[in-house]
Amino acid sequence: MKQPFKNILFYGTDTLSTAVLSKVHQHGYTVSAVTKHTKSPVYQYCQKHGLPVETFRKSVLPFGKSSAAFSEHLGVVASFGHMIPSKVIRSTSLGFVNIHPSLIPKYQGAAPLPHTLLNGDKKYGVTVLEALPRSFDTGRILHQTQFNIPTSLSGTEFWDHTANNMAEVTCQFLQNPAHSAPRIQDKNMSSPAPRLSKQQMKSLSRVCPQVQTADQIFNISRCLDLYGISVVVCWQAKALKLMSLSPVTDPHVIELARTRLKTGQFVFWDGLLAVKCAEDTVLGVSRMVLPFKPVISADQFYRNNCSSGVEKVFRMVYTPSYGNSLKTQTFR
Repeated sequence: MKQPFKNILFYGTDTLSTAVLSKVHQHGYTVSAVTKHTKSPVYQYCQKHGLPVETFRKSVLPFGKSSAAFSEHLGVVASFGHMIPSKVIRSTSLGFVNIHPSLIPKYQGAAPLPHTLLNGDKKYGVTVLEALPRSFDTGRILHQTQFNIPTSLSGTEFWDHTANNMAEVTCQFLQNPAHSAPRIQDKNMSSPAPRLSKQQMKSLSRVCPQVQTADQIFNISRCLDLYGISVVVCWQAKALKLMSLSPVTDPHVIELARTRLKTGQFVFWDGLLAVKCAEDTVLGVSRMVLPFKPVISADQFYRNNCSSGVEKVFRMVYTPSYGNSLKTQTFR
């Protein structure tokens, strides 16, 4: 891809897509967009800014045009959710590129960001790669940029952070396509990132400090935050949702937990419930909510539910079969 271009045939659906679309539009490219449905953020953006847009129809070329109409277009797909039909890819003489939020070939598939957070990765990336007919995320890598993952970000904040990075990397590539040095993916390094099912998310949400470290629970919480789900423990036979989590690194608190607490027990410390987890790690929880109750702070929870005049340490109650026996509503 060595020539300049101004016409973009864009495929996208969600807010990741919209961030890319907005940046491309602001840089002066002529954009026509295809999206999954009329309620998508991409459709709403196009309506607001007067860009041609239609919903996806697998059996026909976009906008009822012939393939010749797209001969001077570059196809761009970002978080679309469907495979681009072969005849659409072949209709663009400049080809199609896929803007993927991972360091391809790592995390090929529909859910790279959840898997990135779930695995506790410290770095991730944005990859521009060829979109090939009848294939997902397997084309040559055209451009790739790596980023650090700030541990201070929640899952939803990381999503927005990624959207901005995807938009920037896309425009960097579009402005200098001749600088790309295409390379074939190393198949031995590939790893799948399929969508998480509702059952998988429900199972992940039921955490257990007795067998999981603070980092593992933190990673799960950030992953599920992308779906609006909180992690859950059992407190006095009730499902307690834990919110605003982070591993505690203060050596004094870690030593206190190591010497005085059993896993699953917690103390109130510096505005947090400091919960001892597996391998002598400590998880800080600043907000939580009991069923049918409003969100409360750790201080409120401690004062309302823990008789500090009698004891300083309390135990969260679990059973080995907590994943099956804990009755909770589905948190979406």
